[in-house]
Amino acid sequence: MLVQLLFALISVYPGAGPLSLGSLLYSQLPDENECILVCIDSVDVFNRPDSSAVFVIKLAPDNQVVISGRTVDGWLGFDPGVAQAANIGSFRLRWISGDAQYVTDGVLSSVPVVWGPKAGITYAMIYESSPLYSEPDTNSAVVDSVPSSSAAGIVSRTEDWYLLDLSIGPLGQNVEGWIRSMDVSASGDLDTIPLTE
Repeated sequence: MLVQLLFALISVYPGAGPLSLGSLLYSQLPDENECILVCIDSVDVFNRPDSSAVFVIKLAPDNQVVISGRTVDGWLGFDPGVAQAANIGSFRLRWISGDAQYVTDGVLSSVPVVWGPKAGITYAMIYESSPLYSEPDTNSAVVDSVPSSSAAGIVSRTEDWYLLDLSIGPLGQNVEGWIRSMDVSASGDLDTIPLTE
């Protein structure tokens, strides 16, 4: 029974193969509501739910992962089981296309639908509820706020501030405002974001 349980827990992390038995002992045991994906053929894994996103790893046939989120367009996300202190929400997941060759053990429709970050966009991950300012200055007017555990696209930046567009991300609001870079963590390539004075 223990061998079957450990086999069901097999997960992967970027750049390596299956977790070791020692690592599995520190994992949570699966519950009856989990949905396990079993690869039929080799399956590509990406850092975002988009085939043009960064390729992370190729899972071999029979590799298994526990699906913890799915997007409305069919991508399946799993936690890779490695430390990711800076990442929150769906940024923590690694993604498999719904078109990949796999079977599931469990009810896929019971897996929560989550927002998935798009490839090629640099996001600010927001840890705590924070104000958005009209200018990169805390003395400027507050135009809105962003809730904790959310994200928004970074469209411009200074040395210490990011201009966020809330329409790019899960909030979907037509609002732009500045947030201090020290209050968020960036996911993506900041070098692609224009630096303003």
